[in-house]
Amino acid sequence: MVAVIHVLGVHAYSFVRYGVDPHDDVETAVKKLEAKAPHLAQFLREASYYLH
Repeated sequence: MVAVIHVLGVHAYSFVRYGVDPHDDVETAVKKLEAKAPHLAQFLREASYYLH
C-alpha cells in the first residue's frame, strides 16, 4: 500500500493536524480524513489513484 508521504512528499506533514501520520497508508488516512476534512480525503484519494 502507498503511504501518504509517497503521494504528497513533504506536504504530507500538513495532514498531521487532522490526525494523519505521513507514513499511514492512503486508505487509513482517507478514513481518518473523512470525518474531519472530507475535501482532503477526496483530494488524497484522487492524488493517489495512479500510484496503486
